[in-house]
Order: sequence, then structure tokens, then C-alpha cells
Amino acid sequence: MLAADSPLLLAQQRLTELIENESDTTTGFAGVYGSAPVTVAQVLADLRTFASRVLALAHDDDLARWGASELVHRCNSYRQAPLTTYRGRREAHTKGSWVAPTDAAATGIALAAALDGLSGTDPQAVVDRIAWLTDRLEAKGRGIAHCDIEKWSSEVSPDLVAIVLGAVHRSQGRRAVRLHYRTTTGRPQRPARGLQLPRARAQKTPVSLWDTWTLQMMPRTSCGNLRWSTVQQALAVSTLQVGAWINLPQALNLLGNRLPVKTLSRTLETLHTHEAGLEILRAVTLLADVLDHEGSPINYERRRKVFGERADFIAPEHWAEIQEKLGHLHRAPSHVHHANRWIYQRLTGNPVSLMPVSPTRNPDDKPKKYPQFTFDLHPFEADELTRHCQKFLSDESIAEPLSWEPNFPAEMPNSVKLPGISLESIHHSKVHNAILAGALSASAAAKVLNTSAAHVRCIVDRHPLSRREVLEERNEIWRQLYLAGRSISDIGRLAGGGHPTIARELRRMGVEIRPRAPKQQYQHLAQEVVHRYTQLEESLQDIADATGMSRATVRNILEREGVSRRRCGRRPLQT
Repeated sequence: MLAADSPLLLAQQRLTELIENESDTTTGFAGVYGSAPVTVAQVLADLRTFASRVLALAHDDDLARWGASELVHRCNSYRQAPLTTYRGRREAHTKGSWVAPTDAAATGIALAAALDGLSGTDPQAVVDRIAWLTDRLEAKGRGIAHCDIEKWSSEVSPDLVAIVLGAVHRSQGRRAVRLHYRTTTGRPQRPARGLQLPRARAQKTPVSLWDTWTLQMMPRTSCGNLRWSTVQQALAVSTLQVGAWINLPQALNLLGNRLPVKTLSRTLETLHTHEAGLEILRAVTLLADVLDHEGSPINYERRRKVFGERADFIAPEHWAEIQEKLGHLHRAPSHVHHANRWIYQRLTGNPVSLMPVSPTRNPDDKPKKYPQFTFDLHPFEADELTRHCQKFLSDESIAEPLSWEPNFPAEMPNSVKLPGISLESIHHSKVHNAILAGALSASAAAKVLNTSAAHVRCIVDRHPLSRREVLEERNEIWRQLYLAGRSISDIGRLAGGGHPTIARELRRMGVEIRPRAPKQQYQHLAQEVVHRYTQLEESLQDIADATGMSRATVRNILEREGVSRRRCGRRPLQT
């Protein structure tokens, strides 16, 4: 006899309703199958598969949730009874759970557990209900790889497989597989075989992911020494992995990226193991959905093929004309190569590290100074370079916008709490005001605005600002202080600035740099140093030890006094 509220009776009642329903479909399991109707036969097949796992893996404490102690005892007696397989071997039922049970208690408890687990109103609720199953799999020491679960039964639906894998991946913390199966979203799916899906997505994705998305997903606090450019490339690769079986080298190859796999893997590991790693994975999955459903007005794959192997986009004389119109005659000759990098980055969506080396590159060109070039770019220069880019597109008959970024889905702000910064969280006028007030670098402006340097650079990239007036005012203050007799070190302490920068700007303005005055700290020991070196023939180290100064200071004093240095090495013995 069973109580009126027994889970077994409730399960029997629901199964009867399913079987005797006039319709062949049902929508009563929305957590597993979604809002679309699913056939009753498929529901029963999934219940049977899940129930067989219950009989094979459940502990007594698990079974007690669906049956009294007497029922659990009967179920365990049945599970331990010998089972004759088609090969003639006799094993316990837990070894062959695919066999339909012949005991009513075992059948009832197993189906009650299956109905309870798969009856959640949403996928996350279902994952929570069946999480105990993955714990039992791990406790048994059995493999719970996704391929094993997919082979549970030929009748099992992809929806049930995806839901179970969602619970498995959550308990194991597996990150790449979460992208493959989309288990961070409300509707997990089996990955698509082949490269057709990621190849189509690669056409819509730049090698360096869009700034707005990267800013939101890159943690604000430093973790694992993340670099902005590397994070952009790593997130673009992750986007190709969503819903498809594709590894990192294959994704890099589709994008035409040469980033070392080790660097890529280490960056992704740092992102995914962050405390908001699950939210980052969910945002990447949502981005892939946006690209798949809404598409992109830019074919980045074509852009990479057409412009990816070029290094010279603007002639030096054309760049010189732009500088003459602005009066920037002090621009370094290497800046034309930075202008080429700017155009290459806009046309291809690639990082500048992928740009071929220009045959006309001069020794003064330092690629590491490219970020400073973009930060200093004048609005007129940006407009001229943009027109140059549009002309390249027109010459190649490419009717596309120069740049584009996908919008964030409407549900993202409510469901995803990313660790980064929204691009629009700071108005560009605040950044301009901070720079005009004296924060002349991205890091300085970021410190004033309590944000990241990457955020400031992205804002200035979209809203260029001429710092020429600010720099000229600063340089004029340096010039007046220097002409008034101040040393470069004093100017740095009073008005700010490094010694090399101040000296360089003063020379550019035609100011003759005075020779440095000798330091007077050890001037009273100069004669003693000369005497010890020339008369007593002591070594530099002996003199330094005796006078309390360093070897470098001893050497400088000898050079200042015009004393010729002895040859190094052991001196011959005097007889």
C-alpha cells in the first residue's frame, strides 16, 4: 500500500495522462524540450533512458526521496539480483541497466526519479534537479565524457543529452566543451560536425574582436597579466568554437591568425577561470548567436584576403602633405608607417602584429610606439586616413561600411553580469576634459576617470582629440623654466615630465642644452682619488671601499680630472 501523495502514484498518474492523451505531442516538459511540442513517444524514451541510469547509479539516500524504506529495500534487492545477459554471463543489474526492470518497486522509483528530474520549468531548473546524477557518476569513478553520455541510447533525444551534459560540465568546470555544447545558455545543443558553421562565422568575425565586446568581457582588475590585443584575439577564437567541434589550431587557421597556441590557451584559461568566467562564456555564446542570426555587413574573410598581405597604403609624400596642412612639421618620419598600420587595422580587423613588414621601413620605426601614435592622432588626420580607407574599398568594389560592431542582445544586461566596462559608461567629453587638464597619456586619464587605459584608448579612437595646444603650452612652460636657469631635473620636479622627453622637446624648439654641471658631492675627495690611483696604484674597487663611494663614481672622477686609465689585467711584478 502507498500513501496518497506517494511520488510513485504521482508518477503513475502522469504517465497515464501521457499515454492516454489524445494528442501525440506534449508541451509539458518545457525545461528539456523548450516551448515547441515534442512527441509523447520521445518523452517516454527519454524517461526510460534516464530511469535506467537511476537504477544503475543511485544510492539509498537518493532513492529515499521517491520511495519509503520498504520500497528502497525491494528496489535494491532487485538491483543486486543476478542478471543473465545475451552472452550468457551472470551479472548484477547495475552492470546492465539497459534491461527493462521486472520489479514494480524498481520500475516505480526509477520512473518517479526520472519524471521529477526532467519536469523543471526551465533548463537551469532541470540541471539543478539532475546534478546528483553527475555526482554519482564521479563517485563511481566511471567516465562521464560527453561521448559516453551521447551513447546512452539510440532513442535518447539531443535535448536530454544536452541537458545532462550541462550538469556534467557545470560540475567538472569544463570550459571549451561548454562552448561546444552551448551549456551556458538556456538551450544546450549537440555540436555541429565539420567546419561549415565556424567557417561561415569566421567570415563575420575579425581577428581582433570588437572593442565594445572585449571591454565588457575583459576583467577590470589585472589577473594573469592579460594583454588587450591578446584578449581580443582569444575571444574571437572562442566565438568560432560555440556550437561546433573545432579546436584552437583549426580556429586560428580559419581566422588566418598566427598567435601561438600556447599563448592563446593560457589567455583563455585565465579568462575562463576568473570568478566571472561563466559569464564570459555565456557572452561569447550570445555573440555567436547574434552573428549566426543577424549576420554582418562586413565580409572580414574577403577583407583579409584583399588587404592582409599589403604593408604600404599611404605614400610618404601624401602623409607629408597632411602634416603640412596641420603644421605638424615635427612629426617623425616613422609616423607614416604608423599611418599604414592604422589603415591596415581598419581595413582588415587584424592586429597590427599580423601586418607584413614594409620594404620602405626606416630604422626609426618602432612598432611598440603605435598605440601612442593612435592616441595622439589629430581629428583631421583621422578623417584623412578614413577617406583613404574608403577609397581602397571603392577601388576593390567592396560596398561595405569601413567598420561595424554587433549590438548587444536585449537580454544580455539582465542575464549576464560581465567583469568589464561598458564603452558608453564614460562620455567622451569627460575623457577630453581630463586630457586637456593635463592627463596627457591613456594611463593618466584612466587614473583620473577610474577606468582602464584600454577604455580611454577606445574612446579616443572613436572621438579623436588634438592635444597639440596642451602640449605646446606644456613645452612653453618647460622652455621658460629652462631659460630662467632651471635644470631639466628641476623642471621635471616642478612641472612634470621625464628628463629625455623634456630634453627632446627643448631641442626641437631650438633651445641649446647646457652641459651638465659636475656633481659636487665627492668633489673634496677628487685629489685623494687621483693620488690613490696614480701614486698608490690602487684599483677602482679599493678606492671605492676606502672612500665610501661606488666604482662608477670613482671612474667618473678620474675621467673628469683627465687621468688616463691603466690597462686592465694583472701588472707585472717589480724586481
